Amino acid sequence: MGGKGSKHDRVIDPLTFDENDSIDKLMSFKDIVSFDELLHRWNSYLTHNMRTHIKHLFATNKPCRQRVVHVYRCLATCEMYHESYLKIMSIVLAKSNIERYTIDLLETINLCLKDTDEYAYWIRIGAKSHAILQLSSQLSKDGLKGDIAAWVRGNTLLGLLHRALVTTLYSVPRKLDLLPAISVNQKYIQSFKTILDLGWIMFIKHSLPADCQDSWRLLFSTTSHGESFQSLCASILDQGNTILILKDNSGNIFGGYASQSWLLKPKFYGDSSCFVFSLYPDLKICASSGFNDNFMYMNNGQHTLPNGIGMGGQFGYWGLWIDSEYGIGKSSPSCSTFNDFSMLSANKDFTIDSLEIWCVKEKPKLEDEEEERKRTSDRDDWDMNLLEMAGQAKYSDGLRDEDEFK
Repeated sequence: MGGKGSKHDRVIDPLTFDENDSIDKLMSFKDIVSFDELLHRWNSYLTHNMRTHIKHLFATNKPCRQRVVHVYRCLATCEMYHESYLKIMSIVLAKSNIERYTIDLLETINLCLKDTDEYAYWIRIGAKSHAILQLSSQLSKDGLKGDIAAWVRGNTLLGLLHRALVTTLYSVPRKLDLLPAISVNQKYIQSFKTILDLGWIMFIKHSLPADCQDSWRLLFSTTSHGESFQSLCASILDQGNTILILKDNSGNIFGGYASQSWLLKPKFYGDSSCFVFSLYPDLKICASSGFNDNFMYMNNGQHTLPNGIGMGGQFGYWGLWIDSEYGIGKSSPSCSTFNDFSMLSANKDFTIDSLEIWCVKEKPKLEDEEEERKRTSDRDDWDMNLLEMAGQAKYSDGLRDEDEFK
C-alpha cells in the first residue's frame, strides 16, 4: 500500500485561509449544518432542478464540516481529488439524464455569473443568454455515447463550470474564469451591440489558448465603426491575436481565431493554432488539419492578388473570406486547412449582416534593442534600394536568408 510514487503518498494541499473562512461562515461556525439551511442560503443561485442535484452531491440532510469540505474539494477539481470528483459526479449523473443535468448546471451558472463584473459588462453591450440549450447539447454529446467516466474526465469546461458553481455557493473569493473581461472604447460603448451570446462566449473562450482567454478588447464592429474595408483594416492591422465574429444575411453566426497579428501580405501565413468555428445553427470548432499552412491572408489594393481577409482554403476557395468590396463574403463547402469543416455560412456567397473583431492577446511591445534592430534593418533595406537604383549590387546580398515579403 502506498508504494513510492503512488497517489497515496501525495499530500493534499490544505485549504487556504479564504476557503476555511468561507466554509466556517457557510456552516455558521458549527460542526454540522442542516442541508435545508444551506439551500436557503443558496436559493438565489439554484434552479429548482439544481437543488435536487446538489442534494445528491451531499447525500445527507445534515452534512458535517468534513462532508462540506469534501464536496468543495471535489467540485473545485483539485488534482488530488480527481478520482473523488469522478465518483461524486457518477452518483449525481446516475440519478439524472446527462443532457438534463448540463442544462440545469448552465442555467444555475447563469445565475451565479450575475454577481460578476464580467457578466455586467457583457450584458451592457447586448449579450444574451439564449444559447444554454445549444451549449448543453454540445457539452453532453460525448457523455451520451455511454462512457460517463471518460466524459467527465475529459470535459475540462464541465470542470470549470463545477468550480464556478462551488466557488459561488461557498462564497470563496475567486475569479469564476468563465467570461473574459472586456474593453470597449468609450466612444463606441453606446452604439456597440455584440453579436455574441453568453453561452457562445464561454464556448469560444474555453477553446482559445490560455493566454488569450482573460481579456478581450474590441477592435472593430459594423455597428460602431461603419461598413468600410479600409476602416476594418486600419482597426485590426498589427494588433495581436484576434477573433472574428460574423453574422450573415441568413442568420448564420460564425468566425475564426487568428493566432498572429493581421498584416498585409501577398501569401498565406499564421500557424496551426488558428481555427474557425460555427456558433449558429451549429456549435463547433474546426481545428487545423495539418494538411496545409493556409491559415491567414490579408491584402488590399493589389491588381494581381485577391483583396480581402481570408482564413483557410486557397485563393478563390476560402474557408472564410471577407472581400475588400465590403459586405461580401464567401465560405466554401469544404476546406482542407481545417478538420471537420463544413460551410460556415448559409450560402457559399453571402452578405455580411454584422461583424465584430476582438483582440484577445495584445501584440507584445518591442524592447529598445528590438526597436533598434528594426530601425537598422529598415536602413539596410533603404541602402540596398539606393544601390539597386544606381545599378550597383550590394555584395552581402544573397549571403543572408531571403526575407519574407511583407
